[in-house]
Amino acid sequence: MSLTKKVVTTYAKSLFQNVNMEKGSNKVFEISKITSSETNNFTPNVYIIGEELLLIKSVLNSSKKMNSFFKNPTYAEQQKLDVLLSIFPGLTLTMKSFLKILTERSHLSLLSEVSDEFARLLSKFKNTSNVKLIVASILKEKSGSMLLKTLKNLTQSKEVVLNVSYNPKLLGGLVLEYNSSAIDASILKEFSLFFNDI
Repeated sequence: MSLTKKVVTTYAKSLFQNVNMEKGSNKVFEISKITSSETNNFTPNVYIIGEELLLIKSVLNSSKKMNSFFKNPTYAEQQKLDVLLSIFPGLTLTMKSFLKILTERSHLSLLSEVSDEFARLLSKFKNTSNVKLIVASILKEKSGSMLLKTLKNLTQSKEVVLNVSYNPKLLGGLVLEYNSSAIDASILKEFSLFFNDI
């Protein structure tokens, strides 16, 4: 594991544990109960922090100029923080504090990676699995729901996020990618195995 990966993992785990341990963080979040007078008493949960990190990551990756600005060490970290706070004035106090820590340590350029790692921790916390599915044609609703049930049993997850993409070159069947393994049940693979045997 590289030094940067260790730093990113440490930041994400620290933020996750800090937010998850806060008193009242397990309460169900209702946006209708938040008013300007209640924001001082508001304690965010891991889902809200995850959404904020995702929003910040999407802004940082939205343009090459923005991305290069945050990756460029010649710009002052305080200037980068000011840009983020001007784009997102309504960030929670927890997120503002976290961004200030990253600023003090000159690690604002790691925000995208921290967001990815935090999302991974959140998926594990929610018992959610991400599965990539590549098919040759559009899935029928009955097949899709049956596939989701099977994947829930296979991954032993409460929820499965299915990322579906289409590749007509498969000719039929499907390819499943979960964690670091893949199951190729496509006709293209069968043909290639058949022709290799000849």
